[in-house]
Amino acid sequence: MSETINIPRDTTMQLLVKVHRDQIAGEMDLKYKEKVAAATSKAEVDALFTEWWKIQYNPELFTKAEMLERWFGNVLVDSRVHGVTTPRYDKSTSMIGTLTDDSTGLTCTPSTESTAGNDPFAHLPQFWCLEVAAEKKADGSHEIFYVEHIDDTAKVRGGEHLCWMIQKNTYKREWQDKDYKYLKTRCTPAPGYKRWKEGTDRTGKVHEYMAHPKYYAGLDADGAITCGTGLAPVNRTSHSTGVTRWRARGTQYSGASGSLLKFLDAMMRLKYGRKGNSGKIEGCSSYSFQYTVAVAETGVERVILTTAQAANLFVGSAVMLGTNASTDRNAASAYSIFDAKLITAIETVNIDGTDYSAVYVDNGGKTFDTVVGTTMLSTAPYYSGWNDNVLGRDGSRYSPTSGKEPGMIQGVEFMNGSYLIVSDELWQWSQDANENYCFDCYKCYDQSKVGSAINENYEKVNVPTLVFPKDTAAWTWKYITDNAINDDVLWPEATNASGSGVGVGAGFFCDPAASGVRAAWCFGNLDHGGNAGVPCRSSNNGVSSAYWYGSLGAPGLEG
Repeated sequence: MSETINIPRDTTMQLLVKVHRDQIAGEMDLKYKEKVAAATSKAEVDALFTEWWKIQYNPELFTKAEMLERWFGNVLVDSRVHGVTTPRYDKSTSMIGTLTDDSTGLTCTPSTESTAGNDPFAHLPQFWCLEVAAEKKADGSHEIFYVEHIDDTAKVRGGEHLCWMIQKNTYKREWQDKDYKYLKTRCTPAPGYKRWKEGTDRTGKVHEYMAHPKYYAGLDADGAITCGTGLAPVNRTSHSTGVTRWRARGTQYSGASGSLLKFLDAMMRLKYGRKGNSGKIEGCSSYSFQYTVAVAETGVERVILTTAQAANLFVGSAVMLGTNASTDRNAASAYSIFDAKLITAIETVNIDGTDYSAVYVDNGGKTFDTVVGTTMLSTAPYYSGWNDNVLGRDGSRYSPTSGKEPGMIQGVEFMNGSYLIVSDELWQWSQDANENYCFDCYKCYDQSKVGSAINENYEKVNVPTLVFPKDTAAWTWKYITDNAINDDVLWPEATNASGSGVGVGAGFFCDPAASGVRAAWCFGNLDHGGNAGVPCRSSNNGVSSAYWYGSLGAPGLEG
């Protein structure tokens, strides 16, 4: 005799409502999938997203995260395969590769604040991206608070919550033969393809979107660490202090993830067919200027420079001012008057018949005196948001190739003039039986367990051990041939390239040691020129090292 199961009336109604909701949602998603497939510009897809959202969003039926899961998982789907083939260094020293599959013939040109470049990928399902404000929870899940095109941009970028760039969590495959490296991505599963690590959170849930911090970390008005626009970088600090700062926001945080670097590198390869960003979207690698004042003044918020000197500076960039002519930005005297203040204006002034430039700074109304020949103005790492008005997802405000300003790829701002201190990787020096120096990468895949020592919470990453002869000189730049294939770590395959303009177009700062844990410092700083780049790595900073040229980053979705 069968048993009768009684389902409460309210539960039955909830199930019916859910079935009806999901049916309507599925029909709507299919309808907009077809519309997106017919779109030919990012502006069209932006408008379709807004329309799709506003027709349906009801906070009693869907969370914002659930809406985004649907959009990225159900609407942004096509059959395209995007690929790139790049030569291994022994085959060709060139940085330039070839776009393949459905990317063949597509040509990207970075944008500026005044000129929109050409981005034929921007509207395609795998590359269309979105700004959101989000927060990771202690259990490893996350909540979306504000969404671009739907909510006020000031709230999305404001830093109340972490500002992320999200895009489809595609399936990717990387492999190599003796001559070439290959990378391909697609919207749907296929043999050999895996999803991005940063699309999976600490609970193990695989999301239809992946998320990366839009900016370096900054401090809000209350002094809490966050990720938003218009904030000074958190520099002159260390890996260890950075973890502590982020833990004050929540035990689920530790800071930047190394997967961000892997993502930026992959996007440069997939969109521009290059092994590195140098020469295309350079980032801030050549903006090191230090000038003593040309005319003394008392009780001012400006510095008088020659017109030629001031012509090298950007209004809106950051500077420091010190009481003597030391060029060491780490010395307290180099920023004893102020540190990391924004230039608000540069104006021509005539003093005793000679034209000079007055460089005004926002020092909060606090005036200072300047002395000819001793008061020194130095450029400093940029605040976040320098590229907020760029007319595209890739580029720089004025010139992507100048080396004087931060870069942006897929909406993510990078290389602000200081190294990015990655929190979830630690690197280790050792020696082998022949006394060769060895350098290895370890990663913690749970940000709540990140620390300052390599222990059971860290895994040795499956990338090549970098080996240097025992007579290798300290404090030298080596040059990276290729980056190793790995799911979410960007790591040099070898460092014996002939210079900075070949291979991946970036350097490895080598300071060998018999032992010792090193913090993960990436990108380079504002005076590293050709050594700097997304693949750039420095091996000499301990977990307590703190300098002007090292800044904290922000977390993404993973871990």
